[in-house]
Amino acid sequence: MSEAEQFTTIALISVIAFISPIIAEKIRVPAVVLEITLGMVFGVSFLNVIYSSGWLSFLSLFGLIFLMFLAGLEIDAETVLRSGHLKKVVVFFALSLSLSAAFTILAGLSLFYAIILTNVAVGVVVSVLREIGIEKEDFGQLNIVAALVSDFSTMFLLSIYFLTGYLQIAFAFAIILVFLAAYRFGKLVIWYFPEFISKWFSDEPSEIGVRGSLAIMILFVGLSSFLGVEAILGAFLAGVLLSITFRGGKKLYDKLYGMGFGFFIPIFFIKTGSELNIAQAGVVGLGLILLLLAVSFVVKAIPSLIFVPNFGLRRAVSMGFLQSTKLSLTIAGVAIGVTSGVISEPEAAALVTFTIVSCLLSPTLFRLLYPRYLPKTR
Repeated sequence: MSEAEQFTTIALISVIAFISPIIAEKIRVPAVVLEITLGMVFGVSFLNVIYSSGWLSFLSLFGLIFLMFLAGLEIDAETVLRSGHLKKVVVFFALSLSLSAAFTILAGLSLFYAIILTNVAVGVVVSVLREIGIEKEDFGQLNIVAALVSDFSTMFLLSIYFLTGYLQIAFAFAIILVFLAAYRFGKLVIWYFPEFISKWFSDEPSEIGVRGSLAIMILFVGLSSFLGVEAILGAFLAGVLLSITFRGGKKLYDKLYGMGFGFFIPIFFIKTGSELNIAQAGVVGLGLILLLLAVSFVVKAIPSLIFVPNFGLRRAVSMGFLQSTKLSLTIAGVAIGVTSGVISEPEAAALVTFTIVSCLLSPTLFRLLYPRYLPKTR
């Protein structure tokens, strides 16, 4: 590829990344959905003007790693532990995973689909709850905790799924031990060197907090790669480590989110969309999309019935619809699944389309079903 093609590609991706959130806000859809869709338009499905290269692949991979890092950063351990519904939420997740696994076995699909169907888009769930104004209420907190537990659990299961041997699985648990040791070490550093830690959250020109956070992320990713474990597990654990060690570091988190969603992560989503060939999905893909949508509602709506005694039938079922929302982690799993040979290109196209439709349809059904929600009239 010539330098002109490389610069043309990065210029096009930069423009897409810039305009996507602006247009997405106007039409009220997540920016991620528009990034993937525009990636498809300018990629192999239609115009085919996004040219792949080594550096673009690296930036996309780094965007995926950053996405998993920020997913870990979103985990609020305090909210989960303080929730009075934690035991029921664990049962809810276990039932959902069991139903998803039963479906995949009966349908002759890989268990990869069970993990995908159990996942929840935490960011979308929180956004919908805030829009309605119930994120602080008991029902809202239940939904947030359920989404967090599902997000953490499916993230770990997804990492384990791609491991090929007992030794790699042992290495995955070894990384968790490193995570626990790093957490303990971080607490000691905070105790003995509070002034140094305070610099992480200040506006110093050296941006020591950003540098330290990225160093922790890359160290965990490097350790994962060295041990033959998926890099996403290391990145995710690094995010969780920062979240539980430095609770309340909003200024630092804002800078990291700005770096991730401002540059690296859009490249991953746009490139992912550009490599999907919608034509390959065909009629089989359409059938798979409809089937996955139906099953995704069922595997969440049925387990949500355990909350009927707490919130009534209508709210419990509405929770099932909201918890069926898919987005970032699903797309990340699809990208890794294609690379690992777990799913084919047509399956990937169908899964991404299913994810986009789910992200738009599930919150809409929740709003319609939730008894207190009344659409605003102009």
